Amino acid sequence: MYAEVDPRQFVHVATPNRSLGVNGRRLVLGAIAMNTMGIATFVAWLGAWPVFPFAGLEVALVALAFHVLGRHDADYERLEVGEHEVRYESRFGSEVSSFTAHAAWARVEMRSRGERCTLRLVYAGRSVALGRLLTDEGRRQLASALRRRLPVSGS
Repeated sequence: MYAEVDPRQFVHVATPNRSLGVNGRRLVLGAIAMNTMGIATFVAWLGAWPVFPFAGLEVALVALAFHVLGRHDADYERLEVGEHEVRYESRFGSEVSSFTAHAAWARVEMRSRGERCTLRLVYAGRSVALGRLLTDEGRRQLASALRRRLPVSGS
């Protein structure tokens, strides 16, 4: 038996695209560190020792960038539009938020400035940004998908 699917329900889930997992980032960082520090050691052996601290700084900055990237591995955005209710939940870093609205009164605001666009879900004086993990084209596609389900206003 198959469950009945409600055609009036719309679900949008966005997650960051990570081509490297945690282990992949460790391997890449190790390869960068070995290569950079190996070259710096050779150059320091030739007498250009001031290169060594800058090589260490370079490896430390790449490690910091991977750490910051890793803190956002669990980020997601979920928008669910049902017949009577709109639910939005997201996680960005350590910030987790949720938003529930009555579907008849909720609306989506789309603002375009040149090629850039932003989306917001507005209800009862509150608003949340939609499509933070999407490109501008992805936000436009999300807005067109939501047009049939919620009022979309824009400039």
